[in-house]
Amino acid sequence: MTKISASLMCANALDLRKDLLSLEEAGVDLFHIDIMDGHFVPNIAMNLDVLSAIQTVSKIPFDVHLMVDNPGDYVEKLKGLNVEYLSFHIEAEKAPIRLLRKIREMGIKAGVAYNPATSLSGLEYIINELDFVLLMTVEPGFASQSFITSAYEKIEAVRKLSGKVEIQVDGGLAAEPAKECVNRGADILVCGTLSIFKGDKPIKDACDEYRKFIYSPR
Repeated sequence: MTKISASLMCANALDLRKDLLSLEEAGVDLFHIDIMDGHFVPNIAMNLDVLSAIQTVSKIPFDVHLMVDNPGDYVEKLKGLNVEYLSFHIEAEKAPIRLLRKIREMGIKAGVAYNPATSLSGLEYIINELDFVLLMTVEPGFASQSFITSAYEKIEAVRKLSGKVEIQVDGGLAAEPAKECVNRGADILVCGTLSIFKGDKPIKDACDEYRKFIYSPR
């Protein structure tokens, strides 16, 4: 079953507790946490203090996406938080194998993220160190962008390279492209403003409709 990772940067920051409880009621699998430094991407998102506060409200595990320069500086700081998945950008790390092993030693699933214009060349040399691959399906940093269709080929390429690693896709995942991503081999959908945080309907209803469409026959 495809996992739903709810992107909390798309939640209502002024009433985050309410959205957290609604997401829990909707049965989402993960809370997707974007940590941005304003350098690797031109935006700043959630920080470690927010994560600590969130886990006092909900026990849903975190799926942390480091959109930062020097991701190794952040990994140790995540100890003690409810992190199940942790990814960093291949573009930002010179020693990815060392960092992946460090993450795994912490008991966290380790992943690398690839921007839309970044080639998968070299992935075969680190694939055995990975639990998952995060494929950006928009340019990272901002919500509500249009899906980049070249991601479909990347999903198939990763799946061909390994049947074991999970494939996560992130960005622009309205129902149609999300369904196609799942058909191509995606395991985890990062869901935001185009899927479950629509504002015109309750989060649980939006999640139910989204899942129903994804799993419906073509």
